[in-house]
Amino acid sequence: MRRTGFWTVLICLLGISALSVVFPAGTEAQERPRILKWATFPPGSVNQVMTSGMASVTDNYYKTSSRVASYTGYRDYVPLIEKGEADFGILNALDAWGAFNGKVPFYQEKHRNLRLLRAAPAGKNAILVRADSKFKTVADLKGAKVAGGYDAHMVCRFLAEATLATAGLTGKDMTMVPVATAVPGIQVLMDGRVEASSCAAPGMPIIRETDARVGVRWLPIDTSPEAIRRMRQIFPGAFLDTLKAGEVPGLKEDIPVVGYHFYLTSSTHTDENTIYQITKILWDHNEDLFKINPQLKYWTDDQAVQASVAIPYHPAAIRFYKEKGVWKPEMDKIQQELLSGK
Repeated sequence: MRRTGFWTVLICLLGISALSVVFPAGTEAQERPRILKWATFPPGSVNQVMTSGMASVTDNYYKTSSRVASYTGYRDYVPLIEKGEADFGILNALDAWGAFNGKVPFYQEKHRNLRLLRAAPAGKNAILVRADSKFKTVADLKGAKVAGGYDAHMVCRFLAEATLATAGLTGKDMTMVPVATAVPGIQVLMDGRVEASSCAAPGMPIIRETDARVGVRWLPIDTSPEAIRRMRQIFPGAFLDTLKAGEVPGLKEDIPVVGYHFYLTSSTHTDENTIYQITKILWDHNEDLFKINPQLKYWTDDQAVQASVAIPYHPAAIRFYKEKGVWKPEMDKIQQELLSGK
């Protein structure tokens, strides 16, 4: 009986050893893809296209299975990122700044866990006038009749105010004709009810229509350090950009304008290895993004680190950018100022 018992135990031990060779401990956990949660706008939006594209590239090169969930807007999914209930989401610079600092009318509470992975140019703004207008610069608009307000389009409102601020102007310096969004602001210019529209961006079909009917011209902003400081006081995250000749109707030479960024964001709740790996994948396979949709062509590696950002970078992203040599010493000071809420 003892001999039989010995052989039974030996056979069991050998069987367990064989199984451990075929099925090593932890293999199931290692093989199972990690689920990443991406928050975005409804299908058909630019935000949704960009977010889905990044999730797709991530899944192609990292053991992840992404879930892309749609929400009405930033203010619906920012709190989810803040709490770690969503891993990633794309924000524009203004909403990111408003969320991080708890700025009314954007957000009632501070979302201090938000962190940045990489930036990309989101848009440009300039003031539009008719081709035969007497106005040559933004400063000339003092006393003019200008479309503004943009109560239903807060980014447009802040862009307009930041653009006027480059010339030291506010809405009180002119007769402001209130409009809800950018499109009616261009419409009233075309109809001759205002002399200028304070929120105009490349790609708007109504600008092409206005140029065809009455002709348009774009006003350059002041590029002095003081002008840029005033601009960023109104719209943190804004930067000096260039509208190039031929990029928009009615523009025959390059002019300086206000630009702003999109941010790929996460939070302090997402583990550092995941942040590092996704930052690396989006850097190493940058061209894969361009093939998915033209909207992703602006997410180039040379735009990832920006001194004009409005929220702090994630430490794991910083580690990667330092390895690549694109995180300069001056960025450490900017990072600390953002973390301290300055």
